Amino acid sequence: MDAHLRRVEARLARALAVVDPEWTESARNLVHYTALRQLDLRELQLLLQQHGLSSLGRSESFVMASLLEVRQRVAEALAVRGETLVAALSELVERRQVALSWPMAEFLLHGHTRAAFGSKPEGRHVYVMVTAPGADEVDRTWVAVLLRAGMNLVRINCCHEGPAEWRRIIATIEAARRDTGLECRILMDLGGPKIRTGPIGGGVRVATWKLRRDHLGNILEPARVTIRPASCTVPALDVPFLVLDDDWFAALRAGDQLRFRDTRGKRRKLVVRTVGRNEAVAETKQRAYVVEETRLVHERRRRVVRRGRPMLGGVPPAAIAITRGQKLVLTARDIEGHDARGRKPAVIGISLPAALSGVEVGHRVLFDDGKIEGVVERVVGMDVHVRVRRTSRPIVTLRAEKGINLPDSPLPIGALTAEDREHLAFVAEQADLVGLSFVRAPEDVAALREALGSRAIGVVLKIETRAGFENLPRILLEAMRRPPIAVMIARGDLAVELGFERLAEVQEEILWLCEASHVPAIWATQVLDTLAKTGVPSRAEVTDAAASVAAECVMLNKGPHVRDAVLALVDILRRMERHHYKKRSMFRKLRVSALEDGRDPHASDG
Repeated sequence: MDAHLRRVEARLARALAVVDPEWTESARNLVHYTALRQLDLRELQLLLQQHGLSSLGRSESFVMASLLEVRQRVAEALAVRGETLVAALSELVERRQVALSWPMAEFLLHGHTRAAFGSKPEGRHVYVMVTAPGADEVDRTWVAVLLRAGMNLVRINCCHEGPAEWRRIIATIEAARRDTGLECRILMDLGGPKIRTGPIGGGVRVATWKLRRDHLGNILEPARVTIRPASCTVPALDVPFLVLDDDWFAALRAGDQLRFRDTRGKRRKLVVRTVGRNEAVAETKQRAYVVEETRLVHERRRRVVRRGRPMLGGVPPAAIAITRGQKLVLTARDIEGHDARGRKPAVIGISLPAALSGVEVGHRVLFDDGKIEGVVERVVGMDVHVRVRRTSRPIVTLRAEKGINLPDSPLPIGALTAEDREHLAFVAEQADLVGLSFVRAPEDVAALREALGSRAIGVVLKIETRAGFENLPRILLEAMRRPPIAVMIARGDLAVELGFERLAEVQEEILWLCEASHVPAIWATQVLDTLAKTGVPSRAEVTDAAASVAAECVMLNKGPHVRDAVLALVDILRRMERHHYKKRSMFRKLRVSALEDGRDPHASDG
């Protein structure tokens, strides 16, 4: 078996020759591990276990030494039985002594991790990363509080805001580092190619306001409706509100009424309660549905002040209603999407038409983070006819700017977009790490290396597509030409592309490949998400956070309770590191009663 590994290594000699010299042993071990895992070893593993030998189940980081050790033990056992194996045994011992050992593999992984993420955190090996919110929310207090809680890295998503806001965030982080004396590295994620749904036209935007009722249907309080002038620059609300032209808004007074017939023809009224400079609040005790064609009659003491039509704010844009079994046309044509018309199916455009060039009959198409799943029935010119076979609810609304995944189709699109290239100069100057989104092949890594030129910055390979996962060994070899490097396991996108049922399996395989190549891994997507958002964790996410100890870094998303999430994660990681290191169970003393004397388990500090 070790001969097989050496033959594969020889075939990849040219690829190994161009990796960074400090990564040569890591690259060789990755080649050995990948070659080993092309074989089905399960029967051999059981046989080795039965004879008290290593089953090779924990050999990721030092493959050749593990194989040679097993062979040596077998040779020694045979020699004891009188076999003439002295020369062969001597050769095995000599080869094993020069092979990469477990202590050296551990040294390499920790060194590569520190090169990417900074100094080791106090009391643990696993680092904590937090995604930064908008520039207006990131102040010195926010950063300092999280640094003291245990944050080690901040992630800035280049999909949002721009260089001016990013510069403010980075300056704030620098100030907080000086205030606390704590290290904090910065990762800036490039946006990458976004395959999204195109614009939708012809839809009707409807605003409605719900009343709070008790279990008997009695109204607890009227619905409150916000009204704003058209020139208002205050950020838009995320609930429906009315917009009046400036002169009309200026005429509003407390006590005025806005009467109308809603979309069902029912008589309704809004009573104005307060009026401010940029906002008025009205109330209604009846459910109403309003569109921009609805005519309002503005009355004061039963006299008409004005008639007119409002504009609507905070109302979701037009959408297409999708149900299981229906047909949907995904088109590369430059047209607005629309709902089904008679016998003609609904149509939706795509932001990157070239992505459809590799789509064939039988390929899957997923929309909006997998909420809608379809399969291609036919391809006609620039139109892909999709049959919807699964939806997350009986009726799902598909809107513009929602993600599209084509997991079975080859995509003729590189990971670096023109916008990414524009951002690279800023990122390389200001950040410690750059995140390469939607990496699918070694060519994507080579393109990033060429675009960076001589600029020194670490690279985080974001594995979020099926192609990225399947090509990971080749991607890692290419990335080893320019360290430091790390891998982010983007579990949300992977679950959409590969199916949620495969996620646990796939994230384990990525962790194994990272360990084999001594590359630090980042465990990402919705870690302690409920805790960060609400202040109360779910049981499932605590278990998930505990499993993240297998990685070198864990990423948390933003939220009003993110400090609590950081503190909880640090506590979980410190506890779990006593039990696990990568795949290895660490047998510290358990805090359970001793069977022979019934001692108190809490008498020991573990």
